[in-house]
Amino acid sequence: MILIPAHLWRYAFYRAYLNLIGEASKYYLGWLWWLLEPIAMTSVFFVVFTYLRPNAMQDFSYFLIVGVTSWLWFANGVGNATACLHGARGIVSQIKLPKMLFPIIVVSAATFKQAFVFAIVLAVMGSIFGPNQHWLYLPALMVTQALFTLAAASTVAFLCCCVRDLRFIVTSGLTLMMFCSGIFFAIDAMPAQWQAYFRLNPMAVLIEQYRLILLYDGQPDLFWCVKTALGCALWLVAAKWCFERFDLTLTRRVIA
Repeated sequence: MILIPAHLWRYAFYRAYLNLIGEASKYYLGWLWWLLEPIAMTSVFFVVFTYLRPNAMQDFSYFLIVGVTSWLWFANGVGNATACLHGARGIVSQIKLPKMLFPIIVVSAATFKQAFVFAIVLAVMGSIFGPNQHWLYLPALMVTQALFTLAAASTVAFLCCCVRDLRFIVTSGLTLMMFCSGIFFAIDAMPAQWQAYFRLNPMAVLIEQYRLILLYDGQPDLFWCVKTALGCALWLVAAKWCFERFDLTLTRRVIA
């Protein structure tokens, strides 16, 4: 599946790299903030759910860090996509480029950042729980999440370009989705009649599968991964068609 011309993929990755360099150069701690962001978020939630609301779950801090790091990849990719087309107004007004390039750049940047953070998380989990053979399934989960994040980010970029006010709805929606993704609780601990509804959220299932591998030495549901990845691939095909079909409309809205 070719979402954009092959020669533009290298540009997308290079632009994502430059965006990360530019982001890091704005702060004194630079790249270190990539690691401090999930640590700070995890620390706040740990204090709230451990001390302000006692939680009897064993190894809750590790349970939480897996959920937070997985969630931030999706949230950064989709959240930053809300303004990616309007943010590229200068280049869009000068050069004809496929508009899907811009959510790809945003998601690529979030993925590069996630790779850096996830490598450290794996090192920590490996030193505490020890690596196991089920780690070999992690690429399947990561590919599934990358496709889901790109599909959601592309849709958000398209809709927010058409109706800019949707950015506020997306922000609120991500907050709601965060609390429904099992970051702070195990889905299995919920009432049985509600578990199926929570698992309609792909991020809830992905976080559950990451924990199964990293914390509990379990094998993920590969059938679910394949089914979800194929669904996201079809979603991306539809998104690509929308970007191409309404390319002129999007250009007008960006430069207006």
